[in-house]
Amino acid sequence: MAVYERTWRRYSGELTPLRWRWLVVTRYALADAFASRLFTAFYAICFLPSVVGLFFIYLSHNMSLLQQLGMPPDLMNVLTDKFFMILFSWQALPAFLVAVIVSPSLIAADLSNNALPLYLSRPIDRREYVIGKMAVLAILLSPMTWVMGLSIFILQAYFEGGGWGFENYRIGMAYVVGHITWIVVISMLTLAISAWVRFKPAARGALFAIIFILAGFSEAVNAVTRTSFGDLINLVRAINSVVMSLFGAPTPSGLPVSLNWFTLVAVTTLSIWLINRKLRPHEVVR
Repeated sequence: MAVYERTWRRYSGELTPLRWRWLVVTRYALADAFASRLFTAFYAICFLPSVVGLFFIYLSHNMSLLQQLGMPPDLMNVLTDKFFMILFSWQALPAFLVAVIVSPSLIAADLSNNALPLYLSRPIDRREYVIGKMAVLAILLSPMTWVMGLSIFILQAYFEGGGWGFENYRIGMAYVVGHITWIVVISMLTLAISAWVRFKPAARGALFAIIFILAGFSEAVNAVTRTSFGDLINLVRAINSVVMSLFGAPTPSGLPVSLNWFTLVAVTTLSIWLINRKLRPHEVVR
C-alpha cells in the first residue's frame, strides 16, 4: 500500500483500564516465551516433580497397592515432613531454570533495540513496566511451585482427615511463603541482570556466578574466620534456611534466621536499585 493511501483512523476497540495496562507487557512477553516449542516442552516437564508428589499422596492412601509393593501402611506418617521438604526443593530447581531461560531477554531486548522509550510514550511508567516484566516470571513460576505444592498439601489433608491439615499448617505456610519469597528474589535479581547484561549467554552466566561463586566464597570466609558470617552473601543458604525455619526444621546456616531474611531483602533491594538506575529514558506524564 502506498504511503498516501494510508489514512489515520481513531482506534475504535475496547480500551484497557489504565491500572491494568501493564498486563499488555506481560501478555506479549509470555507469547514470546511460548513461541518456542522447545521451551514449552521443557516447561511442561518442570511439573514432573509435582506429578510425582501427587502420585505419592495417592500411593500412601492406597493400602492394597502399598501391600503389593511391600511398603508400610503408615508410609506418609513416617515421611511427611521429609517428603514435603524434598518436594519443595525439586519444585524450586526447575523454577530457577525457567527463570534463567526466560529472564535474560525480558529487559535486555528492549534496551538493545531502544524500545523502552516506545513503551514509556504509552500510558505506562517505569514501575508498571517492571511490574509487567516481573509478572511474566510470577505467572510462569507460580503454577509449578507454590500452587502445586499447596494443592498437594490440601490433597494430603483431605485424604488424611482428622484435623491433619491444622496440625501440619506449617507445611502449607512454608510452600506459600517460601516459594513466593524465592520467586520475588530470583525475579528481581534476574531482571537486574537482564537490564545490565544485554548478551543472553553472559546474563545467564552472570546469574550462575552470583549464586554459586558467592556461595563458594562464603564457604571460604567461614573457613578462614571460623564463623558463619560468610552466609550473609550465600543466597542459596539464605533461602534454604528461611524455608527450613518455615517447616520448623533445623536450618543449614549458622546465622539467625533474621539475618537470612536480611540477605534476601538486601538482594531484592539492590536489584530494584540497579533496575531503577538502568531504566532512565524520558517518561510521558499522564
